[in-house]
Amino acid sequence: MRSSGFPRDAVTGPPRPPLWRIVLLYTALTAALAYPLSIHPAGRVMSAAPDTIYSLWALSWDVHALTHQPLSVFDANIYHPEHRTLAYSENLIGSAPFAAPTLWITGNPVLAMNLIVLAASVLCGLGAYLLACRLGISTWGAVLCGVIFAFAPPRFLRLDQFHLATIEWIPFGLASLHAYFDTGRKRDARMAVAFLSLQALSSGHGAVFLAMAMLIVCVCRVALRQRGDFIGRPADLGVPGVLLLMPAASAQAGSRRSGRYR
Repeated sequence: MRSSGFPRDAVTGPPRPPLWRIVLLYTALTAALAYPLSIHPAGRVMSAAPDTIYSLWALSWDVHALTHQPLSVFDANIYHPEHRTLAYSENLIGSAPFAAPTLWITGNPVLAMNLIVLAASVLCGLGAYLLACRLGISTWGAVLCGVIFAFAPPRFLRLDQFHLATIEWIPFGLASLHAYFDTGRKRDARMAVAFLSLQALSSGHGAVFLAMAMLIVCVCRVALRQRGDFIGRPADLGVPGVLLLMPAASAQAGSRRSGRYR
């Protein structure tokens, strides 16, 4: 492993617990803190606010469009005769594949939406835990990082604002980027790009946060590098990296061609 400008393995001690235990912990915390939504996901919403209604519609439209007319997903069934109206707000396309099985089986968009936001809380905790582990933080410190990122009020109390609740890919993207700088593996660079693309499709707000954080990480890793440290090469993304960026780039292009920017 190449050295880096950031300390690694700062804490030595017993092996970290199996990952399933960490997932179980964050699942239990999500169930407890999201009660009663967590035990009545099919018939409750956090609030009957405009954001909730929009998310229910957008997820339903995305699943329908990606199934029947994927090349016209942005031509949503609102604001006729305008075109590309899905781009007037968050498109939520990245969450559609996760909502699709629930919608196909139950036809219940409330259940689909709630399962995604509850799963996002678990993934936020897990992602932050893995990021902290990558940075050499102790197990208990990493667990606390996950608790803070997943359940702090600025994020957790916005479960009814779907696009702000589904920012779970941010820590996974940063962990992959740090792994790339630590090891120089092209796979990690491409994983970082994949998480950025997935976050861009899931939440434009989250994509901005992740892109800014990635830029800061890159600048700091280059500025603090030591002799012989790996500093990364854009060419490591290769064709796979470009292909992983294309879905988010296509969605962004669709947004820019819409009336949202007129």
